[in-house]
Amino acid sequence: MTNSEVVQGIYGAFAEGNMEKMASLFSENWVGVVPEGMPNSGTFHGADDFIQNFLSHFPTVWPDFGLEPIALYESGDTVFLHHKITAGGKTTEGIHMLVIENGKCISWRPFDDTAALIAADQS
Repeated sequence: MTNSEVVQGIYGAFAEGNMEKMASLFSENWVGVVPEGMPNSGTFHGADDFIQNFLSHFPTVWPDFGLEPIALYESGDTVFLHHKITAGGKTTEGIHMLVIENGKCISWRPFDDTAALIAADQS
């Protein structure tokens, strides 16, 4: 599986709501950082931490949340996902940066329009 295919698998599983499948594509030492100011921001260690302490809040924070991939860009072990996000009746675009090692995602960092996402917070 290529690095881009790993990323497609992660976001495909997320879109299906299949957190177990998504988690299977994360390394044991996975780290994700959600920027300060965002709902439930922080540094997450491992898939369980990320799912339980960040993703599980989406239905409350952004009940209409949707993420649509636009394009993938790969550079070595790093994959950038250009995407469109819909939340709280607002639409914005952003980039997620994922580092892949041995067929597993080891890190994730979003570069999203945090002002738009904070404004869309419905919790």
